[in-house]
Amino acid sequence: MTEMDEDTLNIPEVTEPTPGGSLRRRRVGTMRLVGILLILAIIAGAVGWVRFIHIVPVEGPTAYVDIRSGDSVTTLSQRIFALGMTSSPQALRWYWRLKRGGSLREGRYALKGIDNMEALYQLLESGPPLTARVMFPEGYTVKQMAALLQEQAGITAADFLKAARDDKGKSLEGRLFPDTYDFMYAGDPATMVARMLSRFADVVPSDWAAQAAKRNLTGDQLLRVASIVEKEAKFDADRPLVASVLFNRLAKKMPLQLDTTLGYVLPSTGGFYTYAQLKYKSPYNTYLHAGLPPTPICNPGLASLKAAAHASTSTYYYFLAKPDGHCVFARTYAEHLRNIQLYLAGGH
Repeated sequence: MTEMDEDTLNIPEVTEPTPGGSLRRRRVGTMRLVGILLILAIIAGAVGWVRFIHIVPVEGPTAYVDIRSGDSVTTLSQRIFALGMTSSPQALRWYWRLKRGGSLREGRYALKGIDNMEALYQLLESGPPLTARVMFPEGYTVKQMAALLQEQAGITAADFLKAARDDKGKSLEGRLFPDTYDFMYAGDPATMVARMLSRFADVVPSDWAAQAAKRNLTGDQLLRVASIVEKEAKFDADRPLVASVLFNRLAKKMPLQLDTTLGYVLPSTGGFYTYAQLKYKSPYNTYLHAGLPPTPICNPGLASLKAAAHASTSTYYYFLAKPDGHCVFARTYAEHLRNIQLYLAGGH
């Protein structure tokens, strides 16, 4: 082999460029770029999702949320954000849509211990709302009931007073039976009123209308008597006799002359009225106006309802409450004056 041949053998082989090689390399580069961007997008999405479902638990007096009639998921989502639980005012709304959640349910929901979005969603979508146990004392007026509900059950007094009216706009005073109820916290006041009316219908004596008719009264008028008995008598044993005094005076067309009816519209000073106050112009002033007041003056309990329906038969026309709360009765004004002297003017 000649030297030329050896040199020739050592010359690198020159090949023709493969058609499309540069394009293939560009495609590989593009795919790598797309892959990197996809990974970055996944990472960003994961970070966003973690932030989206992240919950900052709330404690203390702010650890609840109220859902009211007419609230939307958007409103609720903003309310949750305002508590500092979520990073966006739309977070719960988006999650609700993602889960295809149903309608909101009214009530108050306890948020204490809720530490993730799914738990929050499950609570608001299907968890039980809080309830409030409210005990209405016998003899409370509708206004007093409204104030108690506002304090203990998250219902504004104004909303309850609006609901506590019949279809003609008349107050349901007297028919909201005082009892202990478990209400949905921040729930519908109309539902509360309906329950109290239903309870009244359950407990009112079955012969109520018949007993009213026997005295030439309507059922509502008999209820006014029961409300006065509730306010005047502290002890159940006195109630039937107090009712008898009211009926006896009504039969004789004597004015009832009761502080309790005036007290429905005019607060007393230490339980007493001045002579000028006794002239207060109001249909509830039974010193000036004969007959019953225009409406019940409170919501009576069962003992007073029974006393009005089945009053004792007596010849008493006067009564007063002794310092111990028990009532003492009199047939004549002279007897009544003696009782006042005996029990209220330094007596026992």
